[in-house]
Amino acid sequence: MFGKIIFVFLVFFSFCFLQAKEITQITSENPHYLISVTRGSVPIGDIEIELFPEVAPKHCHNFDSLVAIKFYDGTAFHRVIPNFMIQGGDPNSKDKPRNTWGYGDPSQTTVPAEFSQISHIRGILSAARLGNDTNSATSQFFICVAPATHLNGKYSVYGQVVSGMNVADIIVNSPRDAIDNPYEKVAMTIKKVEPTSVAENDKNKDYKIMVYLNSNLNEISFNTKGENVELSAIRIFDISGKVYFDKSYSGIQNLEQLRIPANTYPSGAYILQLIGYEGKINTLKIVIE
Repeated sequence: MFGKIIFVFLVFFSFCFLQAKEITQITSENPHYLISVTRGSVPIGDIEIELFPEVAPKHCHNFDSLVAIKFYDGTAFHRVIPNFMIQGGDPNSKDKPRNTWGYGDPSQTTVPAEFSQISHIRGILSAARLGNDTNSATSQFFICVAPATHLNGKYSVYGQVVSGMNVADIIVNSPRDAIDNPYEKVAMTIKKVEPTSVAENDKNKDYKIMVYLNSNLNEISFNTKGENVELSAIRIFDISGKVYFDKSYSGIQNLEQLRIPANTYPSGAYILQLIGYEGKINTLKIVIE
């Protein structure tokens, strides 16, 4: 018999800055989904998420299959904890009594753990599970609204929010009862969409840029496969929008000659925006482990 799907979490959160050990470049177009949210009968906005099939293929396949049959439509964010996360996706929350929300359906297919080095920072999408059984994920998921690095290596990260964290903030601050269930139902519908938020800025795909880590110097470096790629500026930021590197160049800056220190980056997913002198933007995505 299924017990309630919950998290065991510490009373404090830490955001550890780790030395970068490895860089994985995400080169394919990842699937995007739009979570449309209402509270009571009032729409409060959309959250756009991007999945990581390279990181957690089984979780991504499970989520995609459920979206395809409209499984999530009418389910709720049934657990909201400020400064931590919002959790939803339980089929019981469609039309069953509130005291069953969060317990799941024992007939649901379970997904085995797919742990990675991606850190549970603000904006990360991860799989909820049953108690201490790491291989018990089903349809329920959570979105971090604050760093929760104590979950790293215990819960399977399989995506990130690319827009709409302001909506997640509204959800997490909903008035709630003693078990963190919002008094007014916070319902969702989810549909698959074409990538928009990040990919729309990628206007120059004529050349392939590879990102790698110079482990001896702990620096981020680039390989442009013989192309002469010149920059006017470069920005590196995480999925919450926090900027880690932002520099403009007055003269010509060849990308292959650029070296960026990597020792202050915490483990997680990052977006690199390379801006050329003609205004072209190339967007790269990497995971630092």
